[in-house]
Amino acid sequence: MYKLFFQLVFKRMDPEQAHYAAFRWIRLAARTPVLRTFVAAALAPRYKELRTEALGLRMHGPFGLAAGFDKNAVAIDGMSMLGFDHIEIGTVTGEPQPGNPRKRLFRLVADRALINRMGFNNEGSAAVAERLAARVPVFRTTVGVNIGKTKVVPEAEAAADYVKSTERLAAHADYLVVNVSSPNTPVSATSRPPSRCARC
Repeated sequence: MYKLFFQLVFKRMDPEQAHYAAFRWIRLAARTPVLRTFVAAALAPRYKELRTEALGLRMHGPFGLAAGFDKNAVAIDGMSMLGFDHIEIGTVTGEPQPGNPRKRLFRLVADRALINRMGFNNEGSAAVAERLAARVPVFRTTVGVNIGKTKVVPEAEAAADYVKSTERLAAHADYLVVNVSSPNTPVSATSRPPSRCARC
């Protein structure tokens, strides 16, 4: 099954399109009670021996999803259904931004890896805060929010941009992460082009 999936998706499908396709299926499964129950039982059993406490937070286990996959808080329950014990959404910026021009996600097929130059594409902290406020959790999941600086905001106003996102999102998160490093996101039109860094 994995070999077929690898051939059809990882080798042949555009990586960003593959990401969004997988995302749609995860969200659909999480919204379908029978399927959600089956997937969670098969892939995300909860064992009390794995319960973890860190920074005053109690979690089902030690395995979490880092920021970058669910940028806009649209699949928290879906990712929990797959077995992640804490979900970090984002990176979320003060204002919406489209990210870097496509193509911005590249496969290293031989290494089964990706180079990510997305550039903090997200809907902005106001939209994400509204979505989190309206969320009715299906699974009890620790939720973190990773916040970054809006690309068009001058560096002199960066602190205010972080504060804006913090004020909007803190009430809806179990923890916040301040992301101060995006090597592939230029801070202005005059900055150097995106690097080949795979961290953001």
